[in-house]
Amino acid sequence: MLLTLIPLIGLVLADVPPNDVGAGPQPSPVPVSWELEFEYLDPRRIEVLVPGATMPEKFWYMVYTVRNNTGRTQRFFPTFELVTEGIRVIETDLGIHPLVFDAIRQRHNATHKYLVSPTKAIGDLRVGDDNAIESVAIWRADDSDVNSFRVFVAGLSGETAIVLNPTRGKSKATAEVNADEKPAAAATAPSDKPKGASDSRRFTLRKTLEIQYDLPGSHSGRTTAEPERKSVRWIMR
Repeated sequence: MLLTLIPLIGLVLADVPPNDVGAGPQPSPVPVSWELEFEYLDPRRIEVLVPGATMPEKFWYMVYTVRNNTGRTQRFFPTFELVTEGIRVIETDLGIHPLVFDAIRQRHNATHKYLVSPTKAIGDLRVGDDNAIESVAIWRADDSDVNSFRVFVAGLSGETAIVLNPTRGKSKATAEVNADEKPAAAATAPSDKPKGASDSRRFTLRKTLEIQYDLPGSHSGRTTAEPERKSVRWIMR
């Protein structure tokens, strides 16, 4: 069933940019596998004083609701990544103190009475609105110099694509030339290459939701600015 993406602030897949994600595999224009219905609130910040800390810690979070109308039970195992403009990847941290979730649940109790912690959202998702899951993705916030970021949500679709690893197949001559050179400094920027890609001939791309945000305003006011959603699209990642 076609995924219905309905942001809870009332916009439906608005301002989707052209298909400009490169020459790699693209998602099918019509669903070729199961897809879940995903509703979400745009990311917000929250500060929580956790035990052992002297100052409140800052977090980003995204409240969401997921429904299964595919006709059969699906395994729901989502991944949420927040990627800054500098390609810094911030993954949801299962080590975040439970008090952070408690604070979020209290903030949204009026609209999301059945909010469950991220770990309790994982599992078999049965068919029907009565079995919908309300949960939240939480990231540690470190965005003092960030103008924009993207949120990637995987686990909403069964569509995949297997591609050849472009890093395989270097010639022996190239390797010998490189061996004579001085070692280069280690790269510190995270790579978009899938984990394990250098050790495999092929790797799997999954249909993933990409939501892009800008943080408006000056440098001094950006840490309190509300993110502005710029685009929403499916990609293979």
